[in-house]
Amino acid sequence: MSLYDRLILFLKGMAMGISDLIPGISGGTIALLLGIYKEFISSLKSINQLTLVLLINLNFKKLNEQLNLKFIFPVFIGILTSIFIFSKLITYMISNHKILLLSFFYGLILFSSIRLIRNSSPKSIYDFLYIVFGFIIGFLIMFIEPLSTSHSFFSIFFSGFISISAMLLPGISGSYILLILGKYKFMLDSISSLNFANISIFSLGAILGILSFSKIIHWLIINYYRVTIFFLSGLMLGTLNKVWPWQLNQELVFPYGDESDLMLSFFIFVFSGFISNYLTTK
Repeated sequence: MSLYDRLILFLKGMAMGISDLIPGISGGTIALLLGIYKEFISSLKSINQLTLVLLINLNFKKLNEQLNLKFIFPVFIGILTSIFIFSKLITYMISNHKILLLSFFYGLILFSSIRLIRNSSPKSIYDFLYIVFGFIIGFLIMFIEPLSTSHSFFSIFFSGFISISAMLLPGISGSYILLILGKYKFMLDSISSLNFANISIFSLGAILGILSFSKIIHWLIINYYRVTIFFLSGLMLGTLNKVWPWQLNQELVFPYGDESDLMLSFFIFVFSGFISNYLTTK
């Protein structure tokens, strides 16, 4: 693998990391759109006790054979780089330019989901039922009320386990799961202030979530690829209500604002369609 290829994987990882900082956007969605989802899940599901033994013995040759390190390492470095570098920027964008930010991601997910379904060529009534089922599940997620939980180590660990599992699924936002669990702002502040105790406990839960859930997704992709893609595409469409740019008190409303702001939002929405077309044809 050339240095250029690794740089591209690093940038795709950064795109996944940025998306995971935004409630309603899934890193798994971006991985699917960027064409690395299947290989990403395949690499993650290969992690087991042998991985730890090879890592301790610094046997990177066999470790690369097991995990496909040339692929997964630059992707993970990209994800972590985005999380640490852009956590404050995303907080600023959500606070000051939320409509513009969500206009881009709304269009990106909408156009990409439709194109993924079109490329997979649904033919039978069952294919469409899988899409509808995914849509319904994604839509109902919006109505889950946020919980009020403590910030104990167990609560942080559990949040890491659940949110990382959601991150692996296109359509379900790990950040939104953290919102539901009452941990989004808490963990964003922990990352921004480099609270290593909270970050470590959260990461431990995330690692266990990756080890468990990636194997399930990989099995579904290998054995039921078309069903899985249709379901995930429907799931992404169903969760679009979470990234609708215009919301008041968590309720969806018609676009509002002055004409220049609406035109800019529309331009960004259309531009995301061109980005989507580029990504899904690669």
